[in-house]
Amino acid sequence: MEARVTDQASFILRRREWRNSSLILDVFTRDHGCVRLLAKGARRSSAQAQYQPFVMLNINWSGRQELKTLTGIEGQVLPIAEENYFALLYANELIATMLPPAEPNPDIFSAYLSLLQHAVVKLDESGLRVFELDLLRCLGYFPELHIDAESGQPVQAELHYQFVVNQGFVACATGARDSVSGRVVLDWCRGDYQEEFVIQLAKSVLRSTIDFNLQGKTLKSREVYAQMMRRK
Repeated sequence: MEARVTDQASFILRRREWRNSSLILDVFTRDHGCVRLLAKGARRSSAQAQYQPFVMLNINWSGRQELKTLTGIEGQVLPIAEENYFALLYANELIATMLPPAEPNPDIFSAYLSLLQHAVVKLDESGLRVFELDLLRCLGYFPELHIDAESGQPVQAELHYQFVVNQGFVACATGARDSVSGRVVLDWCRGDYQEEFVIQLAKSVLRSTIDFNLQGKTLKSREVYAQMMRRK
């Protein structure tokens, strides 16, 4: 018997053309996680705006195979600021690459929706760092920030720490390579991104953790961004 799913809140993460008139869509859904759908005739549809990223969708599909068939779609275009598109495409690629297929992740879905809602105006860097942190925590890839990974003691503002991927912060000598003050770590724990040092720490730690858990996979959005920076 063919499986049918209806009324799923979702967002398109990636799309590619298929044959003469169709699309294959990688979709992030609220209750079914990441799903791949064949949208027959989508490229000839009069409602092209629905088949784009950053559109809040309500969809139906059928099928038991990995590639399912889209059977219904309604969309509401979100008023995303154009200057945020690149950061959001990076977030889309993170989700599509790191989440297991067909595994529900409602907390990540909520974090992604919050990111899109904040992208109505210019996203500051802290907004993207908050999303990355939520993603890694939901996937179980991130340690507790406020605990010394070796001693188990709370991080102390007056001490210095180094970050060990997939373990956490470890106390070290003042002036040690890549060390950071406990005060900066604690500011990050509180979600206080006012100081540039906190932003830099979050970016460095989150990137190293993401790279470790990508297990050799590369993100095209990063490569494109690097090329853009070289051309400036």
